[in-house]
Amino acid sequence: MRNSGLELDHIGLWCSDVEAGARLFSNVTSIETEDGGSHAGQGTCNRLVGAENGQYVELIGRDPKQNVEGAIIQQVGSQHSLTSCLLAYRTSDLESLNATVLHLGGRSAGVQSMQRAGADGLAISWRLLFISHPDHPILPFFIDWGSAPHPSTRLAPAVEVCDPTFLSKSPDALHNFLTKLGVSASVTQAPEHDLHLSVKAGGQTFLASKQRGLSRI
Repeated sequence: MRNSGLELDHIGLWCSDVEAGARLFSNVTSIETEDGGSHAGQGTCNRLVGAENGQYVELIGRDPKQNVEGAIIQQVGSQHSLTSCLLAYRTSDLESLNATVLHLGGRSAGVQSMQRAGADGLAISWRLLFISHPDHPILPFFIDWGSAPHPSTRLAPAVEVCDPTFLSKSPDALHNFLTKLGVSASVTQAPEHDLHLSVKAGGQTFLASKQRGLSRI
C-alpha cells in the first residue's frame, strides 16, 4: 500500500558513537560524511550526507560533550550502530498537524523548538513534532525549518534516498493513520514492527532497519 502527501525531509541512522558510525558508513557506502553539529540540551550530535531532491541523511548519536538525554536518546539510544531511527517529513503547519494527530487518537508532547551549532559555528533553529500512537509503535516525526536554511543547501548530493517502508502487524490501520496525516510512505504486512530506510549510491542500494545496521543489498 502507498499514500502520498507531505514531503520527505530526511532520514536518520542511529550511531552509538557518531564518529565511529561515520567511518563505518563510509566503509560500507564509499561516501564521506560531513560534520553537522551538536544539539544543545538534547545530548546528541550528528554528521550529514547530502541527497538528491533537497533531502539528506543524518547520522545521529550521543554527544560526548553533553551529559543529558533528550527525546531522541530516550527513544532509540539502545539501538545498534547505523540502524534506522528517524524519518522526518517537512511541513509549515505543525500546530494543525498536531491537532489532527490528537483527533485520531495519537499522542504528542506538542511542538518543540530545537537548535544546533553548525560546522560554521552559526546556530540553526527549527521546530519539531514527535508523535506516538498506542497501536503503531513506529511513526515518523515532523519538522518545520521556518526561515532557517535547509541543511541540504550546503551539502553536495551524494546519495539518493529511497522511499521508506513501514513494516507493521496492522498495515491497513497504519496506512489509514498515515494517510490522514498526509504522510507518503509504503506500508507492508510483517510479523514484527520495523522501519526500513535505504539509499542508493554508485549504482548500489544500502538498507538499514531498526534491528540491522546499514548493509548493501
